[in-house]
Amino acid sequence: MTDNIDQPETEVSSAQTGEVNERPETSDTGDESATAETSASEVASESDFDEEEARLEFSDTVTIETGKDDLWAFISRAENLAECIPGAESVERLSERQYTCEITRGISRVRVSLDGEFELVEMNEPDWIVMEGNGFDSTTGSDFDVLAAMEMDEHDEGTNLSYSAELYYTGGVARLGARLLSRVIEGDIETYFQNIKDEVEAQ
Repeated sequence: MTDNIDQPETEVSSAQTGEVNERPETSDTGDESATAETSASEVASESDFDEEEARLEFSDTVTIETGKDDLWAFISRAENLAECIPGAESVERLSERQYTCEITRGISRVRVSLDGEFELVEMNEPDWIVMEGNGFDSTTGSDFDVLAAMEMDEHDEGTNLSYSAELYYTGGVARLGARLLSRVIEGDIETYFQNIKDEVEAQ
């Protein structure tokens, strides 16, 4: 199943995630807010140029002490996704395979607010899922497209949840740099799956 997505050559570094796992503190008042708004405006103003689409890749495996049927049931509920996704303002399930979401994250001094939707384009319950999604950030004029896959392999110790993802982006957010974006997004992905693990094992 995971042949749908190429695997990156290097594994995720746990040292990276310590810097980005916490949600950034933001303030609606004061100099910090003004600085963030100014920086966001600068990024947006520089987004009116022909820019080549950039790509990031991620993959890892987390072991969760539960059966794959229970794991599948948990990740299928929109309210659970909203609790586990860093920065999620809302996640709504439109149909068995379609969802919408609103996510707000701080990247450096820029506040990115994504309005997106995603669809489970292929799935074999409760073994694997292939998902496609897209989102738009009006602050920086940036588009994001993602192709991701999850595979659940049950064993005596629980279930191995393996994931891989390709993220493509264009627009002003590229001005922040691929290294910074990769670090923040990678940290959020790892936090998401750790949150799933914590929530499921606590039940």
